[in-house]
Amino acid sequence: MRVLLIVLGAFLALAAANCERRSVTDSAITAMVKSKLEVDNETGSANINVDTKGGVVTLTGVATQANKEQAERMARNTEGVTRVINNITVETDGENAGAGMSASDLAILSKIKTRYIAEEVTGAKVEVRDGVVTLTGNVENAQTKARAESIARATSGVKSVNNMIEVSQ
Repeated sequence: MRVLLIVLGAFLALAAANCERRSVTDSAITAMVKSKLEVDNETGSANINVDTKGGVVTLTGVATQANKEQAERMARNTEGVTRVINNITVETDGENAGAGMSASDLAILSKIKTRYIAEEVTGAKVEVRDGVVTLTGNVENAQTKARAESIARATSGVKSVNNMIEVSQ
């Protein structure tokens, strides 16, 4: 019986070490991708955020099409990355989410979108102008609508939030 308990304890210790190693690995992947993006001539000045969960890298922000493609290539070629989700909004000469936005508004937009992805808030659309966030779109339930607003309100730099999200149920 004593041997069984020792073996069980060893398995639990290994399982805990593997969980801890995984989160460190995600942090390390995020740091490596960010470093690559910062030193690259093309992506260094772009407003790109990186988040890693279970080896899956999510890219968000606003950049040119060339920067978006380069950022994805760099993330894919980083050790430990199993998949890349590229949610970078592309700047265009015409209408776009980043046109005429201040750097602080772009940072707010990017932070909110990153949190939405991490917390699986889907269906919410975000616009930011002078620190005022407007939420639109259609979500599954009232809890998701409330969570979307809560995330926006908790984001640094946000002055106010207009929640115009509709609930589909």
